[in-house]
Amino acid sequence: MMSDSSKEIATQQNRQIERADGLSGFASVFAMALEAARDPDIDADKMKLLVDMATAQQDREAERRFRIAKQRALLEMPSISKRGAIINHKTNAVQSRYSKFEDIHREVKPILEAHKLSISFNVGHEGQLVTVQPILAYADDEVAYEERGGEMVLAVDTTGSKNATQGAGSAASYGKRHTMKAMLNIVEHAEDDDGNGTATALAPAQSELIDAARAAATEGTAAYEEFFSKLTKEDKGFLTYARAETGDTYHEQNKAAALLYD
Repeated sequence: MMSDSSKEIATQQNRQIERADGLSGFASVFAMALEAARDPDIDADKMKLLVDMATAQQDREAERRFRIAKQRALLEMPSISKRGAIINHKTNAVQSRYSKFEDIHREVKPILEAHKLSISFNVGHEGQLVTVQPILAYADDEVAYEERGGEMVLAVDTTGSKNATQGAGSAASYGKRHTMKAMLNIVEHAEDDDGNGTATALAPAQSELIDAARAAATEGTAAYEEFFSKLTKEDKGFLTYARAETGDTYHEQNKAAALLYD
């Protein structure tokens, strides 16, 4: 039988549940759990259930705030000028242009901070491969939440006269640029063409991969998923992060196309 104090707490809890909604909902459930913990007569299983409810509600509220903050931040993302250049060392001609990581980060950091967001990266290095995974995090005075993007796998950059350490750093920088662009939907444009940038030339192997992926997509979703699952990490990373002329990544484009053939 419940004590009078337990009945009173239960009544207060029910009233708090009825009032709990929106931003204050999860806080109310936590308040109920804390209040119940002061009652020596409360059943341990019921206490655990209250704590689990409070934790689950906090997780839902954290994700909700994160989604709202991310959506608002994405709407404010600017287009970034391609100020970096890849030089052909034989001809000294500009082979292609790209947005520098520091340029992208400088532009997006104030926007992210205004919405209580931040971006970081997990960078790994094993043998001749470098892995980069973007992490977009939200935190306020009450909750925290993070979303981890897909892992991009790159070969150590051996161009020019780079040593192993420099090559790994170059690959990591490349991965951070591209995963940040994908996660934050960054648009690039060349400095001298008013935003009408031209596409960077693809390597023959990349073109062949794109053609093979598109062919698999014409066989439907199951066939494309099977094709994609058998790719190397490097090829998966390229299709997942490289953008086609439409602005979508090749992987997104292929998945959408495959649906048409199901």
